[in-house]
Amino acid sequence: MTRTNTTPLRTVHLLDDVNLGGVTRGLAVFEIPSLAARMENRVVEVDPASPLAPCLDADLILVHFPPRWRALPYLAMLRLRNPGARIIQVEHSYTRAWAARHVGKPGRFRALLRLWCEACDEIVCVSQGQGRWLQEAAGLELPPTVIYPWGGDHGLYAVEPARPRAQGPLRLGAYGRFAEQKGFDLLLEAMHLLAHDHYTLDLGGFGPDEAMLRERAQGLDNVRFTGKVTDLPAFMADLDVLVIPSRWEAFGQVGAECKMAGRATLFSDVDGLPEQAPDPAWIVDCSSPETIALAIAAIDPLEVGAAGALNRTDMHGARQARIDGWSAVLDRGETHRLRLGARPRRVPFRLAGQPA
Repeated sequence: MTRTNTTPLRTVHLLDDVNLGGVTRGLAVFEIPSLAARMENRVVEVDPASPLAPCLDADLILVHFPPRWRALPYLAMLRLRNPGARIIQVEHSYTRAWAARHVGKPGRFRALLRLWCEACDEIVCVSQGQGRWLQEAAGLELPPTVIYPWGGDHGLYAVEPARPRAQGPLRLGAYGRFAEQKGFDLLLEAMHLLAHDHYTLDLGGFGPDEAMLRERAQGLDNVRFTGKVTDLPAFMADLDVLVIPSRWEAFGQVGAECKMAGRATLFSDVDGLPEQAPDPAWIVDCSSPETIALAIAAIDPLEVGAAGALNRTDMHGARQARIDGWSAVLDRGETHRLRLGARPRRVPFRLAGQPA
């Protein structure tokens, strides 16, 4: 696209929870200078259960919370009150594996997805696997735009490469929110099935399931809870292999971080995780403690260095790919703004008591 308007796109990111780790980390991509120069970014925390959506001074509105029936009136009001804005749904949450586990009425859920997508100008998914599922589930004529998240490198490229281990226990690691999605309960059960003197596990994070996980770890003197991971390079440096045993995962920012650190990584065979593995041998069935234990027991300690190096190499160009993906989205936003031209925007109506 030949850019004829250098005025930054007024962009608003709508979140229903600014504390969500993966989603908020993913906003770091818009701080990259080549993107930041084209945008004026604001993050607004909203309550999608309210039917009273705000009137925003925006060219682009990026919706970062998932579709739900109670939020449909909010989305409709957002469209009515912001007629000149291009609305983009950035889907971080729903996936095939999530739907199989949580959706009791698939027809009703597909109807929601279809209505939601029809109300948006563009849909951005965070993995190819998620995009293929959403196109099928929502009956989309065109596939969604797919852009892998970029949460920054956090100094992970500076982590010393992992070395093949000829002796001593294999040092495993896992981190993330202590919740059902992450499958850490299955990983701890798997540790009970493995020889305690052959493996150690550092488990980093916090969340609502912490008490349950600590109970599952009773009797495992080779498991250490490290708390919230605030220094990713230091956490990675002490480990040989990272395990991502998620039950569902739209993308899995942890996978990209492990790869940048040059660490061998076991990827659960769900949703967007498999496409992150450059070697399919590291894609494993994490649906039960037994399958996880078998996958860990099959790791050759002499191969962890090579696997980590391959992972790091696979991340070369990842940052630029994210920039290119979002640059194309901004190109379409600028085209939309040009089409509006100099026509005066009609002032959206305001409801009594609703702030401007």
